[in-house]
Amino acid sequence: MNNKLVKIMMLSLVLVWIMIYATEGIAKAIWPTKQYKKYRLWIFAMVMLNVLISFFLMLSPYQLFGQSSSDGYYSLLVTAHITYLIVGCGLHVFSQVDEKKIVA
Repeated sequence: MNNKLVKIMMLSLVLVWIMIYATEGIAKAIWPTKQYKKYRLWIFAMVMLNVLISFFLMLSPYQLFGQSSSDGYYSLLVTAHITYLIVGCGLHVFSQVDEKKIVA
């Protein structure tokens, strides 16, 4: 196996793990703890749907319109993901502090 391929696969797994972490943070901010545990499978499904939609949005405009028209879509997608990850990870850390798992 090519080392570049292994590196890309590992980075993809890390990205999916960070997406799950951020989505759990958003879910903990919305639902109480008992309901959150009940919806863990749905949270994972939301993350996978987010990854699939993002993958589609990254490939589709480039294939349909060429590189120049898809630059705006790509930068908007990257900005949306960065915002989602920052907000979600922040909410997850705050929920850990609230549950006294992390001492502030």
